[in-house]
Amino acid sequence: MAVVLGHDQDVESWRLRHRAGEVADGTPYGYDAADEVFEMRWSVAHAERPVVRRIRARLVSALGFDLVHAWRNRRLIRWADVVWTHTEREHLAVAAVQALRPRRRTPVLAQSVWLWDRWPTWGATRRALVARLLRTHPVECTHSRVNREISAATVPGRRVIVLPFGTTVPALDPSSAGAPGDRSGRPLVLALGNDVDRDWDLFLAVTEQLPELDFRIACHRRSIREMPWPAHVSCGPAASRAEVDELFGDAAVVAVPLRPNRHASGATTCIEATGAGRPVVATATGGIEDYLPPETDLVTVGDVDGWVRALREVVGSPATVDARFVLRHGLTQRDYVARYVALTWDLLGVAPADDGVSQFRSAGDQWPQAAVE
Repeated sequence: MAVVLGHDQDVESWRLRHRAGEVADGTPYGYDAADEVFEMRWSVAHAERPVVRRIRARLVSALGFDLVHAWRNRRLIRWADVVWTHTEREHLAVAAVQALRPRRRTPVLAQSVWLWDRWPTWGATRRALVARLLRTHPVECTHSRVNREISAATVPGRRVIVLPFGTTVPALDPSSAGAPGDRSGRPLVLALGNDVDRDWDLFLAVTEQLPELDFRIACHRRSIREMPWPAHVSCGPAASRAEVDELFGDAAVVAVPLRPNRHASGATTCIEATGAGRPVVATATGGIEDYLPPETDLVTVGDVDGWVRALREVVGSPATVDARFVLRHGLTQRDYVARYVALTWDLLGVAPADDGVSQFRSAGDQWPQAAVE
């Protein structure tokens, strides 16, 4: 298998970050778990001069995918029996490279994340190009039912499925998911994430109405850190994965404020918070409810007062969440990679993937069986 990821996700650089404690997984999204099933090779982020980097960035902006990066990895693409991708920036680029050299097309497991959020902003020419490239893939996967429905209706006649996401949850042992850590006596509301669809403007208004609570915002984006947060709000990046785990341990509630989106923005945070036994308050958009326990407080998009009420109610009635929800609903990283494995066997014609690959339930029991069969 060839795993073609973004230029900023070179696997060797990622492994160095993992050894330094910066990230939870040894490879991006834990795709290396499939090493026990397939021979895995990874795209390489080639060194480039600043002027070349700028040219590549402009092409990415113009096309919406990284053609140069995929072209540099064309031999890997030709070598593979199947290509795995994580976003449209990779799978559209792989499709374009294969269109330039059409003698042999390697099947692509094409996963889209932001594509259908951006589609309405594109002109007719780009839409036509993207639709043509999408039709070359045997399957398109999305993390959200909303995305799947829009994709299937917009470019019909293709196989489009939901593929539930899953991630590493270090605190998944239910016995370790206890009450929030002992702090100053003031409840802590944790909000973390760097996705462009976090609604930090709304969250600023929420924090201003809740001076009795402490807030910790873990975000790498400078523009967010420079917002005029009140004194009871601490905003800055988490230095390590260990610090993130500690923050989950201290939090009384985890907040996931979102702008309208189609791709279940915030799913990673929701899974991690639930795995740590923490209640979540989230904006109801993008299909995020599939990644949360049914008792979760979901707030309408843009409803500041609703957010204030929900946070006060959750903090006023402290409770932990059953971390086993993550296991039962197949939201672990191993579940996620098992779905990729099952789809790969399907693309190779070895064994058809059943409907379970799209269900929010444990895929762990399929893991070695899917590999052996």
